[in-house]
Formats: sequence, structure tokens, C-alpha cells
Amino acid sequence: MPWSLLRTPAFRALWVGRLFSWVGSGFAPLAIVFAAIDLGADAVDLGLVVVARSVPNIALVLVGGALADRFSKRTVAIASSWLSAASLVVAAALMLTQTETLPTLAAVGAVNGAAAAFFGPATSALLRETVPDERLRDATVLSRVGMNVGLVIGTAVGGAVVATAGSGAALAVGAVVFVAAAVVFVGLPRDGARASGGTSVLEDLGSGLGFVWRTRWLVAAAALAFTFQFAFAGGVQVVGPLVADQSFGRLLWGFAGALQTLGLIVGAYWAGALRGRLRLWAACLGAAALALPLVLLSFAYGTDPVVFDPLHWFFWISLGLFAASVGLEVFTVPLDVVVQRQVPGAYLGRVFSCLTLASLAGVPVGEVLVGPLTELVGTPATLAALAGLVVAVAVAVALSSRVRRVDAGQEARVS
Repeated sequence: MPWSLLRTPAFRALWVGRLFSWVGSGFAPLAIVFAAIDLGADAVDLGLVVVARSVPNIALVLVGGALADRFSKRTVAIASSWLSAASLVVAAALMLTQTETLPTLAAVGAVNGAAAAFFGPATSALLRETVPDERLRDATVLSRVGMNVGLVIGTAVGGAVVATAGSGAALAVGAVVFVAAAVVFVGLPRDGARASGGTSVLEDLGSGLGFVWRTRWLVAAAALAFTFQFAFAGGVQVVGPLVADQSFGRLLWGFAGALQTLGLIVGAYWAGALRGRLRLWAACLGAAALALPLVLLSFAYGTDPVVFDPLHWFFWISLGLFAASVGLEVFTVPLDVVVQRQVPGAYLGRVFSCLTLASLAGVPVGEVLVGPLTELVGTPATLAALAGLVVAVAVAVALSSRVRRVDAGQEARVS
């Protein structure tokens, strides 16, 4: 692991600030959900509170990319961190004074989700400004590892704080973490404002979308990211718990999720260790690893336990989820490196926001569509179809001439 990069002050500020932010991102949704439960929310109310945070996050991520390219990325990163902190401070104060209501909590969640939409593209686009070109791959690996570790810490510590001190205290601690991120981001390099050169944010947004559409390897990568998250959300997050209930149980399903998260960290490290030997076309095939847990889940659903006992199913499905996470990072790390190297700096924020939107949008679509599909054709057939879809898209993208042209260094950088 190239930890020596942390000796570079600018990169260290970016890495540590993002680590704090991802810890806060693990804290915030958890604290908000349990705050809603403490206020007496039922399943419908809880869903509305969760949606209130996720919708602005998805709806504004493209605007966040346009702002990152139009204004100082450093300023956007600092401002979004303060906005996240302020939203949690308000929620914590209302909870601790027992004046919080579900509508105000939903409003706080919406502000927090909007701040996250601005944070991601700006900090991703800043990476190239903190390290020399020859260290971009190492910096990307460290960034992905930091993100995954931050989310794990945030979720684990957030759960512990909620359980021991209550949701109000968890919201307050989450706010402190975002404040720490804002303070650390002050050490980022000062980049030039109005890098995009557009006359308005709307014009910047349109030109960014046009750039992505003309750069077909980016369109292909976005389609694969959407497909992966669509299949994962529907197949693993929706159907997976139902399979677990019928086989090895809820407790072991939680352990399987922990192994899946560990796979993200291992995958990022492995992708970095492969260095220049891993081409983008081959990396795209890594996303096909999601087919493994989907197929295993399809076989586990309704299978006679005499053939495979529950612990065997737990072992193999956990292994499949671990492999899928490794495959996701094997795809994502080279993609991020290629974007950093091939996309002009004036478009970086908007390109990262488009890729982020593709991933985010796949989740609700998968959660909404896969359930009815299982009712129509059955659970095993649905899971098998999702596995086939992921493999087909991964192979199609890997075989794309535009993707291979990027690998060969023939894709011209647009200025």
C-alpha cells in the first residue's frame, strides 16, 4: 500500500478530510433513521425519511459536478462539509430538546443528502491536483481504501453510539466529524475558480453532459456501473434477506455483509497492486463477479437443506459476496485512474458526477423493479436473469472498441 503518499501535505489533507467525511457519511443515515424510529415512525414514515435524504443526493449530484468545475473545488469541499455538519447540529439540538418532528427530521435529511451531492464530485476531481501524474494510481487506491474504511468505521461506531447514548448524541457526534473534515480541507491547494468557463451553472451542466455523451467509453462505463448497482440492489439487498431467512438466518446474513465490505478494501488494494497490468477492458470484466452471489442465491432459495446445510450456504454466499466486492473495486479503481488521466481538468467534476449518478440511480430502480419481477417469474429465475444481465453488460463493455482504444492510448483528450 503506497502510504508514503500521505507525506505529501496536499494529498494528506484530501485523504484525511475525505476519511472524516466518509465516517460522517456512515454516521448520518444511521443516526437519522434511528432518530425517526425514536420519534415513533412506522415503516411508511421511515421510508419517507430515508427517501427525503436520498432523493436530493441523486437529484443534485450533477449540479454538484457543475459547481465543482465552475468554482473552487476546495471551497465546494469545505462548504459541503460545513453544510453537512450544520444539518446534523440542527437535528441533534431538536432531538436533545425533544422538539424534533418527523417533517423537520426529513428536512434535515434532505439538506444532508444535498451536501453529499456537492462533496463527492469536488473531492474526486481534486485528486489530480494533489499528486503528480505518475502517482495517480497509488492515490486512487488509497482514496478508495480510505472511503471504504471510513464507511465501515462510521457505520460501526454510529451504531454503537446510537445504542449506548441515543440517536441525538449520534447526530451530534456525526456533526463533529464533518466539522473535522471541513477543518482538514482548509489544507487543500487553492484551485482556480470558473474553470469551466460557462456563463451559467445550467450551461456548464449541459456542456458536461454533452462531453460525457460524446466520450462513448464514459457512457459504456456509466452503463456498467448502473447495471451493477441495479442487480446488486435488487438481487442482494432485496432478495438476499429473504433467502437468508429461508436458509442460514439473519445473524449470518449480517456476517456475510461484513465480509462483503471487507472485499471492497481487499479489491482496492489488489487493483492497486496490479498497477499498469490491469487494462480498463479487463477491469470491466471484474464487475461480472456479481453473478457469483446472484447464482448462489438463486440455488439457495427453496433448496432442500439435506443437499446443502445452512452453514454451507452461508459459506458459499459469503464467498460470492466477497468476490463481487473485489470485482467492483477491480472495475472502479482502473476506471477512476483513466478518468483522472484522460478527462480534461475543466470537466472532471461533471464526469465524476455523471458516473456517481449512474451508480446511485441503479439502486432505487433495482429495489423497485426486482420485487415485482420475482412475483412474475419467480425468485430463482429473477436472480439468474440478473446474473446474466451483469455478465452480458460487462462483456459488451469490455469488447467495446472505444474502451480498448482508451487502453491503447488512442482516445484523445478533449480540451
